[in-house]
Amino acid sequence: MKNRKKIIFAIHPLTWVLAGISFMTGQFTSFFLLMSIIMIHEGGHILAALWFKWDIQKVTLLPFGGKLEIKGVLDRPFSQEVIVVLSGPFQHVVLGGLAFVYLRDWTYYSLFMQLNLQLLCFNLLPLWPLDGGRLMFLLLAKISPFAQAVKQSLVLSAVGLILTIGLALWFFSFNLQLILLLVYVSIACYSQWRHRRILQRQFWLERWKNNVPQTNPRVSVVQKNETIDMILKGLKKGQPDMILIKENVRTIAMLPDQALIHHYFTNGSPNQPVSVLLKS
Repeated sequence: MKNRKKIIFAIHPLTWVLAGISFMTGQFTSFFLLMSIIMIHEGGHILAALWFKWDIQKVTLLPFGGKLEIKGVLDRPFSQEVIVVLSGPFQHVVLGGLAFVYLRDWTYYSLFMQLNLQLLCFNLLPLWPLDGGRLMFLLLAKISPFAQAVKQSLVLSAVGLILTIGLALWFFSFNLQLILLLVYVSIACYSQWRHRRILQRQFWLERWKNNVPQTNPRVSVVQKNETIDMILKGLKKGQPDMILIKENVRTIAMLPDQALIHHYFTNGSPNQPVSVLLKS
């Protein structure tokens, strides 16, 4: 039997910074409770991903959750991704319910419930890469092509980030922990924006390499002079396409999307018309 590859666990430098601040300011209990909740939150994501047999490469512990690095996650079924994303926030509901029933006499009950609720609310903000931002992307990807959904989610995240920073400064004055978290989210959004075209090509590559059977494909009608690059930009996450190629009103061919992706990566000529595939 083939051995399963071990998952690498790491701690983000920002987490160490907040740990140091907590120790210096005498907030060890708060930090310990926060990290305990975060690990349970992340455990929900991990268990759900393993249930669907996702290939988890690495888990990095952050001050507000964790970052899962998963091989081949860009073209997973919509239902699987929603369940994996929601499995983290769901742990807060479970923790809150258990604490309310069994721990109301606990000395740190109020602090625990406060941290649990704060972490839940923060993670559900529609900001990339938080769980709320990932849900927003999945919903956009359900109705829009992958490339367009990435752009839309990042633009909305940027707008939401500006509003969140403004509200945070207005209501919470100077909160170092919150500021550090928002700085991390800002850097993550900017990095994702810079690499959005690479992400797009990774999505195409996964669609090609995974070689998922073309069950219930969406039929996309294109003209023979339309470029391969433009057609691929119209592909949707988790939805295979059958490309119906026309010459004016006459249908001249029908190709699976994987044929176009194969040509894109093996020939490196994305600006060629799709009709070039009919000559090979």
